[in-house]
Amino acid sequence: MDFSGLVKGVQDFWDFIWPPIFCIVALTGILVYVAPQTFKVALAKLTNLKPDDQRQVQFFKVAKRFGFDKLLPIICAFFLIFFLDVVRNIVVMGGQAIPPVISYTPSAMLLEHSNDSMIECLWMTRSQAIHLQQEAALKAAPPTPHETEGASQKDPAPFHLDTRYGFVTFEEISQLIDAAAVEASAQHKDAGPVKSLHYAEEDINAPHMAFSALKFLFLYTLVVSFIELRRSTTRSRVVFRTIFLLAVIVVGMFGYFLRYLRATEKVQEMKRYVARAYPLSGTMNCEALDDQTSLELHNLYEGRAERESEWRRRWWSLRFPDTTIVKWSWEQVTGQRLPNSGR
Repeated sequence: MDFSGLVKGVQDFWDFIWPPIFCIVALTGILVYVAPQTFKVALAKLTNLKPDDQRQVQFFKVAKRFGFDKLLPIICAFFLIFFLDVVRNIVVMGGQAIPPVISYTPSAMLLEHSNDSMIECLWMTRSQAIHLQQEAALKAAPPTPHETEGASQKDPAPFHLDTRYGFVTFEEISQLIDAAAVEASAQHKDAGPVKSLHYAEEDINAPHMAFSALKFLFLYTLVVSFIELRRSTTRSRVVFRTIFLLAVIVVGMFGYFLRYLRATEKVQEMKRYVARAYPLSGTMNCEALDDQTSLELHNLYEGRAERESEWRRRWWSLRFPDTTIVKWSWEQVTGQRLPNSGR
């Protein structure tokens, strides 16, 4: 008997159920630990919402009369799943909207692996392809004498490497690698490298979701502590517990931040591996280049990689809110320019 479908169903159910349960436990635990007085007030209000025995009896009589009593388990299960999904979305998606937001540039990551022969081969092949296209265009439509004179004035050395071959950025190489990974996923979905790429892409979701949830819990802890300070008579204890809990959350955020960066690196490594195993047609033709062209393109590639590495420090960044949109919105609404908002 094949139990693969049952195993996958159990895994999918577990993947759905544990994030909202963790969120509910975390939200309740923070409220009990930081704001016990607020928790008692909230619990008392929830208890008062419970209908009395007479209303419960009337409800069950009406439900039985219309045949709804048999559907109650299904209705309760639906609302329970709906509630769990809402809690997860509030915590996770709310945390994603809270700064800072992790962002990364795949092309900058390629610069750290510029000595990879596959990346160099992609770059050289693309540059040579642009050069051949330009030559074919010139043969099809020769430049006028005026254009030839202007080009010679702009470029005193017309045979310089930078002008002889096509200009290729590492962003284009990153796009070629992504395209090769997408094509391989469609045509070789059962291959080992493609499966490894899918596993790596799945591993990146958990640390990102946990990092977002911890950002929401950080803000939630602050709000709860402020509310508790208005009711509590032992404010020093509330402040101490708040600071301690915030420190724990920050440590957890830092840990999941590092896990997210490592998972992102793993995904990019697997994409390069897949692109090497299943390259796009015509994107890796380094062996067809003659020795002179290969040497010139190699020197040009090293110079381009060195220049781009000078102004790119790291491949990841933490993005904070951009105040430009706030200034622009204020100016559009009020018609008044804010200081230091020159155009």
